[in-house]
Amino acid sequence: MRQIILTVSIAISSLLSNAQGYLMLAGGAGESAGGWSDAPYSWVVSKASNKKIAVISYNSGETDWIPNYFKSFGAVYAKNFYIPDKTTANQQALYDSLITYNGVFIKGGDQGKYYQYYKDTKVQQALQHIYNNGGVLSGTSAGSMILSPVVYTAQVASIDPATALMSAYSSQITLVNDFLTTIGGNFIFDTHVAERGRFGRIPSFMATWYKSKTLNAVGVGIDDHTALCIEPNGNAVVYGTGAVGFYKTTETTSPFDINVSILKSKYIQFTQAIHGCTFNINTLAITGLNRNIQPKVAEENGKYRVFICGTDYPSDNAYSYIVSQVGAASDPIVIVTGNDLTRANDVKTNLQSKGATNVEIIKALTSYSNDQTYQTKISAAKKFVIVSNGYTDFINFTKASGNGALLKQRILSNDMVSFFVGDNARFAGKTVINKYTGAGYASYRGELEFLSGLELLKTTSIMPNTFISAETYENTVTGLPYAMMKDSLKYGLYITGNTFAEYGYGSNGKAYFKNLSGSFPLIFLKNTGTKSGMVNQGPYATSRNIAGFEQMYLKFLGEADTVVVGNNVPVSVPIKTTGIDVKIFPNPASELINIQGKERLYNFQMIDLTGRLVLSRPFTYNTTVELDNFTNGYYLIKVTDVQSRESYTAKVCIINKK
Repeated sequence: MRQIILTVSIAISSLLSNAQGYLMLAGGAGESAGGWSDAPYSWVVSKASNKKIAVISYNSGETDWIPNYFKSFGAVYAKNFYIPDKTTANQQALYDSLITYNGVFIKGGDQGKYYQYYKDTKVQQALQHIYNNGGVLSGTSAGSMILSPVVYTAQVASIDPATALMSAYSSQITLVNDFLTTIGGNFIFDTHVAERGRFGRIPSFMATWYKSKTLNAVGVGIDDHTALCIEPNGNAVVYGTGAVGFYKTTETTSPFDINVSILKSKYIQFTQAIHGCTFNINTLAITGLNRNIQPKVAEENGKYRVFICGTDYPSDNAYSYIVSQVGAASDPIVIVTGNDLTRANDVKTNLQSKGATNVEIIKALTSYSNDQTYQTKISAAKKFVIVSNGYTDFINFTKASGNGALLKQRILSNDMVSFFVGDNARFAGKTVINKYTGAGYASYRGELEFLSGLELLKTTSIMPNTFISAETYENTVTGLPYAMMKDSLKYGLYITGNTFAEYGYGSNGKAYFKNLSGSFPLIFLKNTGTKSGMVNQGPYATSRNIAGFEQMYLKFLGEADTVVVGNNVPVSVPIKTTGIDVKIFPNPASELINIQGKERLYNFQMIDLTGRLVLSRPFTYNTTVELDNFTNGYYLIKVTDVQSRESYTAKVCIINKK
């Protein structure tokens, strides 16, 4: 009988030790009675069977606000525990007291101190006991991070996202898995993700863990004013004004390049849950997202070269590349800028220092729409540099007739080279994220603007200066996926610092993005079709500019890394007549027609089949005709060499226009 009782006792003890409790992880930035925190904090009380909540901190003088907050949700008893050092944490009386609580809340601060003070103490034992016996462990900010199965202890220093991207295996990334056993597996929790741009460091944590342990971790990033509540079975729910992001490698073998310091990866699955979403932390299968986001444009296929850099101050490598590795140093370069010529003059000086012999500056202002000297410069240019333009002035200029329209046509023409510098890199894409620099809390207040770009990249949005300033982290980090979900885009690019990248096309007919140089990775975001939703609450009248999505993919491109983004680059169709060598493509056409000749002045005419002249203009080298205002049918194109007066007429077909 004694043996049977002992066996049963051991079995029960074993079951209890393997049992799981509950977790509530808040992203920090403070609670709000009557606001976002009510739901997750009341959840803690509801899961604590005896309704007793211990509030733990290493700081003295904590007020009773948090204990009283828990009491407002039905806690029968809530108390502050001041545990400032290892000696205090190792008291048996403290252990005996803590294990009488079914709920624990750990306040924010420094997770490194929690780890230093509580590791291998009675407090650590008490926390594990409470969790193993079905209790609730909860916290905010550092208090959430210390509950992670793999803890980022920040014992050297708290690494900022820019440093983590440049030095993915920095000594500042200190990870341990010897504190608490909670949800199992290799989960790494991070907090304050949106407001502090920590989207940029979570994959570096994953890379470091893989390098040190050859284990694939799952990154969990929790925004401020947001909480993740996890049941013992792994089912979870999100509450709050932000999102919870999950980062999971798609390949088990060598998901990161551990031989270089820069963060460089294969694809990472990126899932983001918002308020009200339910899911399982193991499968990441989400419910609660109600928008189906299929990209409106399947891929990029422009037959031109677009260069971008992550800062308004390009590197010497960028200038050298534009001058001598794209075309020739003698190629005419036109710098397009705003009213202030300071940066344009600096760019001109740098281009000339690398050997450029023909550099001109023009102002993208509607007052110069009909300036004849501008027309000559734009027509002759083989390379354009776009720098220091305000969005409104630049876009209005390109929408205007005359030089603005000519500039846009030339930039969009076949084989043209355009270099968009820093902030102006936004203009090359489909959707421009505006107001990201003017107000540090624009995204938080729901005040970002999502406007139309030049659409050289037809299904891509670009976020330059991503990790330049901590003041704008939330704007840059959240703005890009929000733009992709809002406008059903397939691709997004985060580019920062001296990173210099290219959109181009190869002889194999494939269009690509390539990281050419720089200290930071080019961060590529891909939407293959996902469910989405937008956050629906916040402290202001407009909700935060944060999107939820079921599944997108991240890829961190190191130097010389390439990702294919298109497979249907138009193929030129040569049309030759006596004395003239001209290419017209595509034919048939639906959106635009490219006309490419030699380095000489031409006159272009487009005539409908009734004989009516519908379009006429001069051009040098090449031009692009946008077909928005043309109906389906056949047209005649007549191109005349102004000097020799030789000409030809070709028939083109416009089809499939809606």
